[in-house]
Amino acid sequence: MEKKTDEYYIREILKGDSGSFSQLVEKYKHLAFSLSMKLLSHREDAEEAAQDAFIKAYNSLSSFQNGSTFKTWFFRIVYNTSISKLRARNNREVNIDDIKISDTEIQSAENIVDQLSRNDRQKYLEIGLERMDPEERALLKMYYYDDFSMDEISVITALSVSNVKVKIHRSRKKLLQELQFVLKDEIISIL
Repeated sequence: MEKKTDEYYIREILKGDSGSFSQLVEKYKHLAFSLSMKLLSHREDAEEAAQDAFIKAYNSLSSFQNGSTFKTWFFRIVYNTSISKLRARNNREVNIDDIKISDTEIQSAENIVDQLSRNDRQKYLEIGLERMDPEERALLKMYYYDDFSMDEISVITALSVSNVKVKIHRSRKKLLQELQFVLKDEIISIL
C-alpha cells in the first residue's frame, strides 16, 4: 500500500473526510505522548494533553498553512497544551536565571560523567533530567533525544531561535549542576 503524505490527509480532511484524521493520529500519537510526558511526567496527564492536542489540531486544521511541516505545527499545539496543563497543576517554578554555575563546576561535572560507563551515564542523565523543571527537561530532550533542530524547537515553543539557544544552554548548565549534586550523593553513599 502506498504511503500518503501528511499534506494529502490534510487536504482530504478539509474536503470533509474526517476519517483521514485517524491516519495522522496513528502516525503522531506516540510522539505526541512522548513530548507531553517530557513536560508533565505523569502518564494520565500526558495522555490527556496529547488527546486534547489532537482535538485542537483537528479543530484548527483549516488554519494550518504550509509555512512549516504539519509535524512541527502539531508539536507546537502539543507543547502549548502540555504547558497549559503543567501551569494548571501549579508546579513549582525555578528561575534558571538565578542559577550561578562556574566553568570549573561545569568541567568537574563533565569529567565525572565522562568517567562513567554508558549505562551509568544514561541512568544518571535520566535522574538529573527528572530533577529539572519540566520545560527545561523538554527542551533538552527535544534537542538531544528527538533531534529537533533549533528552528523546529523555536516553532514548537513559540520562542525565538536565539532564545531557544540560550534556554538550552542554561538548561544544560542546570543539568550539569543536578548531575554534580546526584553524583556527589552517589559517591558519598559508596564511601
